[in-house]
Amino acid sequence: MTLGLFISGGSETFQDKVNFFQRELRQVHMKKPHSKISLKVSRLNLLDSTLKATRNFSVSDWSKNFEVTFQDEEALDWGGPRREWFELICKVLFDTTNQLFTRFSDNNQALVHPNPNRPSYLRLKIYEFAGRLVGKCLYESSLGGAYKQLVKARFTRSFLAQIIGLRMHYKYFETDDPEFYKSKVCFILNNDVNEMELVFAEEKYNRAGQLEKVIELLTGGVQMPVTNENKILYLNLLAQYRLANQVREEVEHFLKGLNELVPENLLAIFDENELELLMCGTGDINVCDFKAHAVVVGGSWHFREKVMRWFWTVVSSFTQEELARLLQFTTGSSQLPPGGFAALCPSFQIIAAPTHSTLPTAHTCFNQLCLPTYDSYEEVHKMLQLAISEGCEGFGML
Repeated sequence: MTLGLFISGGSETFQDKVNFFQRELRQVHMKKPHSKISLKVSRLNLLDSTLKATRNFSVSDWSKNFEVTFQDEEALDWGGPRREWFELICKVLFDTTNQLFTRFSDNNQALVHPNPNRPSYLRLKIYEFAGRLVGKCLYESSLGGAYKQLVKARFTRSFLAQIIGLRMHYKYFETDDPEFYKSKVCFILNNDVNEMELVFAEEKYNRAGQLEKVIELLTGGVQMPVTNENKILYLNLLAQYRLANQVREEVEHFLKGLNELVPENLLAIFDENELELLMCGTGDINVCDFKAHAVVVGGSWHFREKVMRWFWTVVSSFTQEELARLLQFTTGSSQLPPGGFAALCPSFQIIAAPTHSTLPTAHTCFNQLCLPTYDSYEEVHKMLQLAISEGCEGFGML
């Protein structure tokens, strides 16, 4: 099937699109060898050390297999350190406390958006780097198996829409900025606006609350009244300004980096919801899915019948955050690939460790949780909690 047929629409499933996308992406990079390239970074200064280490990388270098070493740690990278680096660098880039990305409100399910008020010391080049990182995650995933990488972030629908070239629509406010949607958009939609004295312009205020300037939503907008007949156009132009125009430079630089690794026309086969699933995997960790696809290796009758029963009882009591920490402890990533536990490669394995009443350990390169023998449910609960809370980061022990 050709790209044109996908874009024109049809009965293709999401998995059909993923298969097509990954096949085409592999073809794009076919002439670039997936050889190893060393990447040495510091945990204490992860973003700056990564930017410095990759500043002279070519597009071909970004297509290579990063062999990650954390400064002052002795660990051979069989996949685990690389996956942890992806996890940690995504956390730094997309954590709103670092101000590259922001949330419109506290009630938008923690969806992040490029920051229109980013501090001047955060250069636009960092958005290019963020785009390359997302592009590398998508390319690595197209290789399959242990190369699968996920983007540890939840983006606004409007940002996802801009990645695939969609126009802004006022309905994006509902998910991205629910407070603005409820207070202004719904009011305009559900009331007579002819007497509201609205015009096709938006007032911009500074951080001190002072009026800075008036932005016309279209040419001559300050002279054009909003009416019941044109209010949908007004709301869509308002969405274009607030969700896209204010972050045009940030998005352009992000796309520049992304499209170095992923041609923009390939992403056009997905809608914004599918794009999130492609990039970020399954967000909800399902214990039944976990139990159905985990492989138990070795162990005595006591281990397989009692310890494992206690283990699943403990896991069933975990919050989503605790489940994500357990997943990270074992695999190096707190996100599952599309398809959930069934798509993990290698499969999630629970290995009977030859120890008694000690902390669990993990081999993240092979998705293996090494579980000792325990004497009670309480002991299993205590040791698992300690392991996932204190041992989620660090490969020096491997």
